[in-house]
This record gives sequence, structure tokens and C-alpha cells, in this order.
Amino acid sequence: MVLLVAHLPRHIAVKVVAISMMFILFIMIPWMPSNQGAHESDLWRALGQGKGIGSLFSRLDAQAAVGFYHPSGEDVSRRPTPTAAARGCSMCEMDPALCEELGKSNIERSLVYSGTGLRLRRMASKLKRGGRLVHAIIGGSVSTGTNIDKDPSYGGREQQYTNFNRIIFDRLNSLFPAPNGTVIGKNGREEGKNSMINGAQGGTGSAYFSLCWGEHIPTDVDLVTIDSAVNDVPHETKFMESYETLARSLLELPSHPALLNMQVFSVGQHSMVNGGDMHIGVASWYDIPSISQRNALHHTVLKNASLVPELFSIGHDGKIDLRHIGIKGHNILGRLGAAYVESQVCEMEKYEASIPNAAEMTLDQLYPVEPLPRMQLNHGYEEDFVLPPIRPQCFSTNSVKHPLVPIAARSDLGSEAWHPWAWQNKKYLITNTTGTKVQFQLETGSGHIGIQYQRSPTYGLGSVKCWVDGSEHQAVKVHGYWERPHHLSQ
Repeated sequence: MVLLVAHLPRHIAVKVVAISMMFILFIMIPWMPSNQGAHESDLWRALGQGKGIGSLFSRLDAQAAVGFYHPSGEDVSRRPTPTAAARGCSMCEMDPALCEELGKSNIERSLVYSGTGLRLRRMASKLKRGGRLVHAIIGGSVSTGTNIDKDPSYGGREQQYTNFNRIIFDRLNSLFPAPNGTVIGKNGREEGKNSMINGAQGGTGSAYFSLCWGEHIPTDVDLVTIDSAVNDVPHETKFMESYETLARSLLELPSHPALLNMQVFSVGQHSMVNGGDMHIGVASWYDIPSISQRNALHHTVLKNASLVPELFSIGHDGKIDLRHIGIKGHNILGRLGAAYVESQVCEMEKYEASIPNAAEMTLDQLYPVEPLPRMQLNHGYEEDFVLPPIRPQCFSTNSVKHPLVPIAARSDLGSEAWHPWAWQNKKYLITNTTGTKVQFQLETGSGHIGIQYQRSPTYGLGSVKCWVDGSEHQAVKVHGYWERPHHLSQ
């Protein structure tokens, strides 16, 4: 595969990175066709007193992973658990303080799709029987914890107790503690530990992860939280298709993982619409529960803009970053997700309490996993068509498993030609010179080959041509510049 720089903007100075391409080579083997009022009154009284959303806000950053601390300060992990018959299983009953904080109606709005909950309940039953939890995260810069490292409690990317994904993990870990403790950053199943692996990559969405998730998280996984609502461009069906490819390939894993779609809140977009609005159709097609922070908070924020500084982070320029939620935004989203997951644990307990000898039955007997739909949502009906399993290959500049390495003898390499470059945790191959080539060795079957590259309206990015096996006459040109006000890989 060959990449040739075809054009650089004339106004770019020599020292400026003129073409900053995060090249990810995809090889996809199968062919893929294209009382409610009272709660709200409490909230508004709090706003009138200057408390704002989060007056009961409780950070989990100082708490050990072995226990979950309720906003009241009580260690829930040491509290006797009521029997399933003695309580309800709503999200408000799982976190009454959050319900008081946001209002019951906003909690209900946040759950945009609940589905059957079968896979989450199956996972909970597995953990109840002594299984170890492997929780993986797929997402963009919000999931990596961008800007929340400015809080004094920050202890390194993988120790962010304030990250919304970590809050969900800590809740499950408190409900089903492992005898050997926890481990963060690797699979701890063989060590008898509950584990969380944050595979999020800044500036990426489902287009990248649909084919490259295996570079960042293990395949032996029980729960995957997905955050791609902000980074997936709305109104473009290709992002709906890439989200579906991601969902299918994860749901096909032998471990039958539960997926939880976590839609992050942002006010830094063109409109209130985001990629998550296209994901919901896919989520309902595959029975994936979805939590929307936008639905929980946007109505309130529109009525009181002073809440924006509370919910969002401070960027490196010292200004409010409207694209990345801050500590409080993470806390609210994490507690929404944790409350929903715990509600499914509660439903599992009620269900199994209603079945004689449930403890003697297998998971497959209690929670049989149905086969995936034989065709994709965006595929026209065909009587006999069955989509084969998705087995993608991925070579990435951000991967340790399969790094993207040029063929040195056939590439123009050097400081003014193609060379590695990094910004924070994002790694790229870039060049400042037109006409320079870079080649990669690939072995393909049937299917598609694609590249992932950086796009921006202000970085002064150029264009490249891409072709395979000497077929330059069939080259495809990709452009780093676009007019959308975001800097994303595509």
C-alpha cells in the first residue's frame, strides 16, 4: 500500500506540521455493505439557592476501589443488601441522592434505551457465582480523562477515580469484590482479580474502533462501555454503520460481553444533535442499553447557563472546554451508568429468586444468548443472506500489538519526509514535503482496506493519495482539511 502527499496548503510555513495523518490500516475480511414534580421542585429550589446541579456532588477520587461510598458518606459495600423482594430496582432506588440531585424525570430521560438487560443480568449472575470482572472501555478523549488531571486528586490516567468509567467499575467491584483485589490497566482474571482496561483513544470514534478495538482491549471481557456519541459525526450514515460493525464484533465474542452505550454530554457542537442519535437505532437492533447525559442535563442547562462551568472542564488555554466534561460531569455520568448497572443486578436477583434451584442452573439455561441478526440494520432485506463473522486486522500508530511500520526501503523517511510525531497520547506519521511516499506491507483477503487520518479546519493539513499494489491510476485522495469545527480522525 502506497501513500503519496499530493498537496500542501500554500500558506503553511515550513515548520508547521502540514500533513498530520494518523494512519490506521484496516483489512476487513468479510464484505460489509454499505413523584416527578416534587423532585424537579427540589432541583429548582437548589438552583435558586445557588447550589446548582451537584449540590450533593460526591467525588470518589479519595476512595479505595474495594468500597463504593454513597454521597452521604456511607460505605455501601459494607451495608447489608436488602433482598430483591424488599426493594424496587429503579435507578432512583439504586442512587437516591443522585435522584434528588437531578430529579426523577431527568434520571428517566437519561435511559434512552433499556432493552431486555439480558447480557448485563447474565454478567451479574456470573459475578455472583464467583466469576471475576473484566471491564473494558472504548471511547475518545472524554473517556481518557482529558482535563480532569487538573484536579489535585488526580493520580495518573489509570488511577482516575473521578473518570465516569472508573465510577461504574468501582460500583460493580463493590457489589462483587474479588478475593485478590483489583488491577487497573490489564486483565486480572487469571490472578483472581477484578480488572478495568481503559482502551480509549483521544480524537477517535466508532470508525476507528470498529476495526481496531482489539488493539486496545482484551477479547476475554465481560463488560464494555462505549463512548463515541461526541466523536461520531451526526447525519452521516457511515458512522451508524461503523458503530454497528463495532457492536457486532464485540457481541460475537465467546465471552458474550454486555455492552453499555454511554453518551457523553457536550455543548461544543454545531447543534444539540450528536452521533449518539444515530447509535440508538443500532442499540435497539442489538439490545444495547444506552445512557444519555445530554438527555439528563440539557433541558436544565438551557434554563440555567451558569451550570456550564460546573459541568465542563478547563482546557490548557484556561478557558472552559465545552467539548470535555469536568470532574462533576464525569461524576454525574458515572453515577447514572452505575445506577443503571446496579438496577440490572437487582433485576437479576429478583429473577433468580423467582426460579426454584436457580443456583443449580447454568448461565445458558437462565440467560440464553440469542444469535445476532443475520443482516445489518442498514442492509436491504435478502431472504438467504447471512453476514459472516467480522474478523478485521488493524495496524495502528497507537498500537503495541500491531504497530504501523513503513517499509523503509520503499519509503521516503526522515525529518522532512515521513516520520513519527506525537502530541500527548496521540501518535502519528506525518510529512512536511509534497511528493513524499510511504509504503506498508499488507496481506489481504476479500473485503476492504481503509486508512484512518486526522482532519481539522485549522491545523493546515494537506491531502494524500492512496493506492494498492501499484495501481496508482485507481488512487483515492483523502483530505486533511474540512470545514467542520472539530479536530478528529476519520
